[in-house]
This record gives sequence, C-alpha cells and structure tokens, in this order.
Amino acid sequence: MTRIPFPVKYFEDNLVFAQDGAVYAYYELQTFNYDYRSTDDQLSLHGNLEAFYWNINAETHALVVPEFQSLEEQRQAMEAGLCSDLKEAGKEHIRMAIEHLYGKDVHQYRFFMGVKLKPTSVKGLSFLKEISYIWKDFKRYLNNQAGTDAPEIFEEEIHAYRVQEELIYSRVNGYLRARRVDTTDLEWLIRRGFYRGIGETPRRKNWKPKKIPVEIKGKKAIRPGRDILTLTEGRFDDSHGRNLIVEQVAGREIKKGYMAFLTLSHIPDKAPFPGIEWIYNLQRLSFPVEASVRTETIEYSKALAQVLNKKKELKAEDEHATESGVETSYHILHSRHDANELESNLRTDKFPLLTTSVLLCVSASSLEELNLRIQLVKDLYSDMMIQVEVPFGDQWRGFNEFIPGAKRIITDYVHYMDPAAVAASMMGATRQLGDGKGHFIGMSNNLPVFFQHDRGPKDERLSTTASAAFIGSLGAGKSLGANLLAYQALLNGAKVLIFDPKDERAHWADVLPELKGMTRVVTLRASLDDRGKLDPLAGVTKPADKLAAAETAKKILQFLARATDGTYEAIVIGKAVDQVLNQPEPSMMKVFDYLRQSLKEAPEKRQDSLEEIVDVLSYLATSGQGQLLFGDGTQKVIDLSMRLTILQIEGLKLPDESQTDYGRMAIALMMAISDFSRRFSNQSSSEFKLVLFDESWRLAKVREGRDILEELVRTGRSKNAAIYLISQNAKDLLGEEIRSNLGCRFVFRCRDVKEAEAACQILGIESNEENIETIRSLPTGTCLMSDLEKRVNELEIRVLEKRLLNAFDTRPGSRQEQGGSRQPTLHDKVHSVP
Repeated sequence: MTRIPFPVKYFEDNLVFAQDGAVYAYYELQTFNYDYRSTDDQLSLHGNLEAFYWNINAETHALVVPEFQSLEEQRQAMEAGLCSDLKEAGKEHIRMAIEHLYGKDVHQYRFFMGVKLKPTSVKGLSFLKEISYIWKDFKRYLNNQAGTDAPEIFEEEIHAYRVQEELIYSRVNGYLRARRVDTTDLEWLIRRGFYRGIGETPRRKNWKPKKIPVEIKGKKAIRPGRDILTLTEGRFDDSHGRNLIVEQVAGREIKKGYMAFLTLSHIPDKAPFPGIEWIYNLQRLSFPVEASVRTETIEYSKALAQVLNKKKELKAEDEHATESGVETSYHILHSRHDANELESNLRTDKFPLLTTSVLLCVSASSLEELNLRIQLVKDLYSDMMIQVEVPFGDQWRGFNEFIPGAKRIITDYVHYMDPAAVAASMMGATRQLGDGKGHFIGMSNNLPVFFQHDRGPKDERLSTTASAAFIGSLGAGKSLGANLLAYQALLNGAKVLIFDPKDERAHWADVLPELKGMTRVVTLRASLDDRGKLDPLAGVTKPADKLAAAETAKKILQFLARATDGTYEAIVIGKAVDQVLNQPEPSMMKVFDYLRQSLKEAPEKRQDSLEEIVDVLSYLATSGQGQLLFGDGTQKVIDLSMRLTILQIEGLKLPDESQTDYGRMAIALMMAISDFSRRFSNQSSSEFKLVLFDESWRLAKVREGRDILEELVRTGRSKNAAIYLISQNAKDLLGEEIRSNLGCRFVFRCRDVKEAEAACQILGIESNEENIETIRSLPTGTCLMSDLEKRVNELEIRVLEKRLLNAFDTRPGSRQEQGGSRQPTLHDKVHSVP
C-alpha cells in the first residue's frame, strides 16, 4: 500500500489546515428540487452554479455524501412522539414500517463545497512587522513556502484566514446558498470514510481536535495535538488493485466493508443541457454513490495562451505527417478542430478553464454486491456517453482524495472544462422528499418518505402552515393518503375533526379497536334527534368564541332571510342575536322571540318585510336540514373534547355559483360547520388540531364555501392547527389565499387535461405536456408530492397494515368484501370500551 500521510493537520469551525500548508474553508450547500421544473428554471439553477465556478477563482473541492439514517434511531424517535393511550398500536405501526425498510439504504444526500484559501502567514501586519517576522522565524517561513511540516499555527494566521473566509462565504452563499460547516460536520466527513460498507459512522459528542496554546517569539500560536489521528481507525487492504477493503470493529464484532473508487475518464464536450446532469443522475440508482469533484481555475488569458500553444503543437504534428507522406490521423484533425472551436469560444466569452477531476465511490458489505454496483454505475454513465474507469492501484489514493483538506492525488484523469460544463453536474440538486423524520408514508423512487404532521409551524427555519391538499380523480387514492396521515397524527396525540359527507369513516372505531373510547361520530340529518347540533349560539362560553358565534349567527340569518348588510332588517337581526347571546343558554330559536318583539316596535312601513323574514325563518327552522341550525337551548351540544370527531351530513348538496336561490340552506349549514371547525381549531394551542374536509370541492363551488376554507387555512398556523382538503377538482383550490397557505400538496391521477393543468399550478410546476401526461397517468395510490421545501417528486403511498388498508378503503362495496360489517347509525354516540 502506498504510504500517504494523513492530509489533515487541524480543523476549527469550517477551516481545515492541511499537512502541506493549504487551508480550505468548507460549506454545506442548501439542496434544491430539480425534477418537474421548467427548462427555464433548470437553466437558471445551472446559471447559478456556472456563475460560482466562473467567479470563484480558487481551487474547489465539492463532495456528495450520503448520510445514512439509522432505522433504530428512527424507530426510537417515532416511538418517543406517540401519545400514551395509543402507544401499543403506534409501536406496532412503527414496527411494520421498520421491517418494511430493513435492508434498504435509508439515506439523505448532503452536498459540501470546499474552497482553498490563498496562502498567508502573518499578513495583515504592517510591512515592517512582516519583514521582522520573516527575519526572526526564517526557518518557519521557508517551511511554510515549501509546504513542509510546520506544527504551530499562529493566531494571527487564523485571523487572517477568517477575514479571507468572510469574502469567500459571501460569494458561495450568494451563488449557491450555503451554511458554514462546523467541527462536528468535519469530524463526520473525515471519519465516515473508514466505515464505508460496514454501517453508520459512530458520532462523538462535542469532540474537537486538541490544541496546545504556545508562544513563539512573542507571538501567540497553537500546536495541534495528535488526537486527530483517532478518526482514522481501521485496517485496509488494497492488494486487489481495483477495490479497497476496510476491517473495522463495529457493534462489538469485526466487520469488513468493501469500496471502490471510480473516475470519469471521458465527458462529452457538447453534451445537451438539460439532459446530462452527471452528478445529479447518480440519485437514479437504488444505492448511494459518493462523489468528489475537484477544480483548479486557469484564468482566461492563461487559458487562451495554453490553447494557442496546443494549436501550434497540433499544427506541427500535422505538417510533419504531410512531409513524411503519411495521412494525418483522425485524432490530430479532430483535436485541431476542437482547439479552433475552443479558441473562438474563449475569445468570444472570455471564460476561465477549469482543470476538473471527478472521483466516485461505491461501497457495499460484500464483494459480489460491490461488483454489481460498479457495473450499474458504468451502465448509468454509458447511457450519457461518459466513460468510467476503475483505476488499478489507485484505490488508496482515491480514498485519501475524499478527505476534506486533501489535494488532488490521482492526476491521470483531468479534464479541461468550461464553467458551464462543470455546472452541468447540478451539484446540490436532490430527489429527497418529505421531512426526514416522523412516520413512514411511502416511497419516492428508491427513497423512503417520512412525514411529520406538525413540522411546519414548529420548524423555526420554515415557520409555515401544516395544512395540505389532496387532489385527484375518483379512485386515485387521495382519501387513502389523507386517512393515513390523519391516523398517524392521532398516534402522535393530535385531535382530529373529519367532515365526512359520504359516510366512509364511521366504521373506524369498530375495525380499529385502539380508537374506541376516543371517537365520536356525529350524524347531522333532517330529524328531530339531530336538531340544534349546528346551532352556532349553543354551548359558547369563551368571549372570543362568543364574538365569532354571533357573527356566524348573523351571517346565517341574514343569508337565509336575504337581508343585505346595512339594511334595517339586517340591523334588527343583528340586535336580536346580540341580546340572545347575553342570555343564559342562548340559541337560534330564542332569536325569534326578539324578532317578534322588534316586529311590534318597528315602523309601520317596515312591519311587512320583518313579518316576512320571521315567517321564512320560522319555516326553515322547523323543516328539513334547517332543524340542525335552530336549537332551543335544551339540546346537548357537540362535545369537542374527544380525540377523534367525525361529522356526517347526509344529502348535503351545494349549488353552483350561478344558482343563487337553490340550496341556500346547504350553504347556511356550511357556515355553521365553519364556525364549528373554527371553535375546534381555537382549542388549546398546546395540542395539535387537524380538520379534514372530504369533498372540499363542494365548498369551493360557492363563494361562502371558499371563504370558509380560506379562513381556516389562513389561521391554522397561529392556532397550531392544520386543514386537510380532499378534492376532485384542482381548479377549485387555485385561489391565492388557499394555495399560498398550503404546506404540502398531494396530486393523484387527474384524467381531465384542464384538471391536470390546474394540478400543475397547485404543485408549482410548469404546465407542460410532459408534466400533464405524468399526472394523467399516475397509478392508483401514487401521487406527485410537493413538500414543505417545495420539492416535487413521485410518492407511492404505502399502508403496511392490512387492517388499516381495510379501514381506509373507500371503494364502493369494499366493506362488504371485508366481512359485511353493518354500517353504524350513531346519533352523537361515543364508542366506549366493552
């Protein structure tokens, strides 16, 4: 094995001091979504990366590193969030998810960028002090310039590097959006290489490399300790030539890991973009692949001089062949053509050239699996006309090149590329989806997706709403996805209210025993048994709720009586509501008493209109579904203390926007439901509340319904609540107030072209032919998900427990298939444990 000194001497914060005297500053790039974006968006992202490489004018070291997620830690984190009364059911739900993921590479890609800082010693001092430093410490000065070992690092040097790093950070962050790494990140980046193919890298809590304060000729300095070498444990074997084997103690036993380092030996000069994202496309593979991309900048003038010199060499070879009577080789002719084209481009655009080398690392737990993965990487790049080599005898060199602060060691595969070609790698683009924590909800390509229902309001970086929309045609799987997320929210202690107009969830407490004792199914029908259940004035105790209830009651009464705001009739109704609200056990029926009293006191010319209003409201209050709105104060109000409340409204038919006189009672009922939902959301902010509106497109058909949805979606974050909207029609949710306040969007199959176009707008992607066709052809249970970071990708919903799948199945006749269970006819009934 070739002896290579460990390249890192010391690191502090995001600065890495190498043994050869070089100093690098490292940053973690913020990932961004790339799939399903318009060509203009992709070119814009490419332009940011190109501008970085064009202007950085320094050596760079980009790293693509998968961070493995421990399934055991994931299980512990999920179990820690379970509420006490659903802990056993929750543990079983989590156990099945972990078993399903066992054996899969659960990881997230992270992207890092290192920039080599310009050499400095004690610069920043005055000229005389600099001369004094060189004179008094001439030996150290020579060591610095020669790159040989100089163990001490002056504090003045560190300060000078930090000043320089500030400028570099502003450039990196300006083009790529990044954060400075810290000591923990660097420790992990170094140590993880020694555990490839074995398992997750053990972490050291609050570990930092040791340093000894010293003073040299009156200058404060530090002397790095040797404990940094403790990050390099493991026994290596590179005798196979084309792979590297590491032997490591992990989990109290000795394990072997296998890794191979591959180089890109040929990259096409004129590859199309978008289309040849040569680093991003690695994420198409079912296993993680690491990448190390190093560049050195050749300024325009030097690059042009090198090209002109190369042209002279090629011309001389061509002339020599002609004089010898030998036909000029194709290689020379092709190279002369490329040199001429490169000269023309350089003179036109004046871009720098980047000497670029690309290393890939594939790892596995066995040699057979490693060889299979190597072949899959080669096949992937073969489709892009990129040649991949596994250099013999360079595996140990490749291993060291991945270490932050190391220099380019394998020099046989260097490419001269312009900034646009390097930027085509699309460093930082990710296919990651979801929150990375929470419950498992499905797979996105080869990656598991985890969802945390209340992350939006709690995440300080995001501070967004937790509301979501589920869009799709009948039978596409939208209700299944929403039901799964609602159930997982219950497992974590949320209170859930479901508006269920199709009677698809009343059986949950019968088929899911863990929900018994915490579920209330409320039927809202045109019968005396259900009278007054939606009376907005009933059961109101809090001052804030009283104000909202009064407004809702006034709106309902004015709407049903067709009394326009500001008219005498509307004022009379408002006064009657205010007087009733201050009485014991207020109700809508008691409003009539005050209206009748107002009728007697009204001017003669107003009596006819008021009498008509009283007659109309009296009739509506005692017939059909109107009975739900008008209680007399004796009815029991809906209890909001239950963990799961399911509201069922039978036969609710909302009119179209143009049908102003038809279905007014249905709209009035929706006003009352909105007040009930508002009251539910206004409960203690320490508890997360979830309101699920099935068939929300019915509400969005009319202005009053849209007002309800907009208010609940808009105020959800401040109330620690979320609204889930299930709709067949994406067009109904295109209002800016709703769309801008949605956290996540789940778009399932939409058959209609117009619906698919509207769904693209909901997702925030371009409504092009490809995206529309993708949405129209999505398999059942698969959707396009836009997560809290606005990343969009395919998600296959996976309900792993058969009993949950049976409970959530909303296909016609599905419950008869499951055993013919009788449909419950419950009247404000609480399921109790038998």
